[in-house]
Amino acid sequence: MNFDKKFDRYEENAHIQKIVAKKLINLVPKKKYRTIFEIGAGTGVLTKNIIKNIEYKDLIVNDKYFESKEYIKDLPSVEFIGGDIEKLEIGKADLIISSSVFQWIEDKDKLFEKISNASDTLVFSIYIKGNLMEISDHFGISLEYLDMKELKILLSPYFKNISGYEEEFKLAFDTPMEGLKHLKNTGVTGIGQTNMEKIRNYSARELTYKVGYFICEK
Repeated sequence: MNFDKKFDRYEENAHIQKIVAKKLINLVPKKKYRTIFEIGAGTGVLTKNIIKNIEYKDLIVNDKYFESKEYIKDLPSVEFIGGDIEKLEIGKADLIISSSVFQWIEDKDKLFEKISNASDTLVFSIYIKGNLMEISDHFGISLEYLDMKELKILLSPYFKNISGYEEEFKLAFDTPMEGLKHLKNTGVTGIGQTNMEKIRNYSARELTYKVGYFICEK
């Protein structure tokens, strides 16, 4: 399972991602920030929530895919930095924030260390163990999702105060194929590389999303 940019279809299919972004904003410590750095801006789902709900002077957003810039270019006071966050340097920021992105990061420990060197506050959401279990159960493919405890262990060397919670969402579809199409349109790919027999036999009419929310401070 991997991610492939589907920005033109993402907005109309990112139902859970939009809910999660709004919930994440409510977890951000209430104060005025000089610089905010967002990791994985995509089509600007979280970015728009930051602009509406948080006081700041500068907002810097990053995405691995440079096409993301087209979706945030008209937003006020936003600077875009394209490139893979695992390879980029992160400048000093009062707050680093990310929603529905970190499950795709290969070396999370290294990224958390880099973030801690750049900021005292990290707020993020991530899909955790049990996410899209219908897909892993049937197709035998999945990301290596971590649970809340495993993520806290990774974060603990870099942040003193770590809090958060997990949440489960069920997304229902009229047919199994609509569920698979939904995943494809939100950028989740790899299912099509399995044999057609498995695709034809897929029968789940709902998808389970499991999300972890974290607030980390030094």
